[in-house]
Amino acid sequence: MTPEKRRGSLLTGLALAVEFLTVLPVRRAHANMTVVAEPPDMARALPWFPLVGALLGLALVGLDWALAFVFPLGVRAVALLAFDALVTGMLHLDGFVDCCDALLGTRTVERRLEILRDSRVGAYGALGGALLLIAKFAVLSALVSGPVRVLALLAAPILGRWGMVFAVTRYPYARAAGAGAPFRSRSSLHLIVASIVMFVLLAASAFVISGPIQASTGVFMLAGLLPIAALLVLLSWLAWASRRLGGGLTGDTYGAACVLVELAALALTPPLALLAARLLGG
Repeated sequence: MTPEKRRGSLLTGLALAVEFLTVLPVRRAHANMTVVAEPPDMARALPWFPLVGALLGLALVGLDWALAFVFPLGVRAVALLAFDALVTGMLHLDGFVDCCDALLGTRTVERRLEILRDSRVGAYGALGGALLLIAKFAVLSALVSGPVRVLALLAAPILGRWGMVFAVTRYPYARAAGAGAPFRSRSSLHLIVASIVMFVLLAASAFVISGPIQASTGVFMLAGLLPIAALLVLLSWLAWASRRLGGGLTGDTYGAACVLVELAALALTPPLALLAARLLGG
């Protein structure tokens, strides 16, 4: 593959990732990119998922900074939730709600898969979605301004999108077709590249937040602890969800994994920051 084709392939993968994970029509804005993508092209987007998360995190940090001049934490939390829902097209939230309806309760695997295809929202889904938003509002309101809040807003979407790549690459797809089927990939290379991108982005975020001259060791340790905590939450969710679906996953479970890892990252940032400070303090 020539350098020009390789560069074009990388840009196509990034455009696919941005367009799938957000409402931005990136490919349609580029004359040389086709709107319809085949499954191999979609799988090529996976390594870019953490970078798209970083871009979303930067947007959240910028919005939070601008609103801080006028509004208190509670109002800013609502604004951040609304912005995140709108820019992602509520894709991951919808997946979580569908999973609440399908995976909770006593049903057969076939019936669970049918419910995941159903666009209607049931009692489990409505309650689960409400509790998720309340929980995210609570943790966003509890995160006070400063480096810890900035790192949490950056790390949460990065880790959430990396969690989707982990789910896609490490678990079989439960159906022959579906919203998540074009992204299915059994190649470990996608996960390895996405993991490298994730760690680089977290390290860069910690470096920028700490300052290039006197970097805070505590912020770097926090950036290292967050992926470990996110992985534990992710593994717990994927093990439970795949067991309820007969050993496989669907696109909805990928979205649910994203929002659950995001919530875990936001909620665990303060205690992990305290743990890092105590470890460094001896």
